[in-house]
Amino acid sequence: MVGVKNNRRARYTKKMIQETVLDLLEDKPINNITVTEVCRQADVNRTTFYRYYDDIYQCVDDVEMDFLESSEPPKKIQPMIALEGLLTAFYNDRKLSNLVFVEGKTRLLEKLQDAMDQNGKEFIDPYQSAYLMAGMQSIMKLWVKNGMRETPHELTQIIVKIIFADDIQKMRDFAILNNPE
Repeated sequence: MVGVKNNRRARYTKKMIQETVLDLLEDKPINNITVTEVCRQADVNRTTFYRYYDDIYQCVDDVEMDFLESSEPPKKIQPMIALEGLLTAFYNDRKLSNLVFVEGKTRLLEKLQDAMDQNGKEFIDPYQSAYLMAGMQSIMKLWVKNGMRETPHELTQIIVKIIFADDIQKMRDFAILNNPE
């Protein structure tokens, strides 16, 4: 007999449970979702659910880890290419994007912050990292809330423009030229 954890049917069942939890999270907070409700909608019994997860939180953690593993950029990649890859992954998984950015019901952003800190620690101090991550999160939240109208490439360009303060520098120069003392 093939191992229970890795066979095709087991992977399918886990995926159905995860998708059901994500569907339910669109309408209610995680602490209001019951295992019974997930089992009913996923058409699995409680024993099957508990074979894979201890609770709903562990299921969400598993979804987050799968996402992080699937979207992790290579170690030697330019930060903006990595950002565009991450935005593309969110663009392609709108349920997860809504969960993370609009509802804020996961710890995925904290995990991304930790990854950013680890990969850029020689270039950015912790205060800069916190500032940049908070700004990028706010931009991504607005992007998701507005229906992801811009492509991941366009949003990456917007973020880069803001990070390097292109418009702010132009406004500063304009203010200095028009307000000589």
